[in-house]
Amino acid sequence: MKIFTSRLDGIYATMYIVITVFLLGIVGVSYFDEDLNVLGWSILTAILLAVVVVLSISFFFIKIKIKDEELIVSVIYNVFRINIFKITKIRIGETMWSGFHKCGTATGGLIIFSKNKNDLYITPKNQDEFLEELLKVNSHIIIEDVRK
Repeated sequence: MKIFTSRLDGIYATMYIVITVFLLGIVGVSYFDEDLNVLGWSILTAILLAVVVVLSISFFFIKIKIKDEELIVSVIYNVFRINIFKITKIRIGETMWSGFHKCGTATGGLIIFSKNKNDLYITPKNQDEFLEELLKVNSHIIIEDVRK
């Protein structure tokens, strides 16, 4: 089994930081709200901190695995799984807004198209090595480079 980590990008990191600061700002501002009692503030804080933790986990723990004939994307558990022989085409250089399943943490990643029409967006750190590993399993995958 070959495991790849997801590449981190300044754009995605900036979005993560802005969202985190915004949510923590809500907690800070709501502390001074006189209409909100201690229980309400505690519940609000717990919910927003849970959202920050989930965002952090999804940002830092994405793993892309090639195991036998399967491509698996996992965060803590498997969120996407496909047989490599069902992959028809890979487009290099797409933005993070492309694809149906968005499991990338950077721009300029890979869109993986399959026979099932469930596109996947990923951003493996070692992109060339990742493509080599996929092509070792299925040499019929079409590689399309749209980088400028």
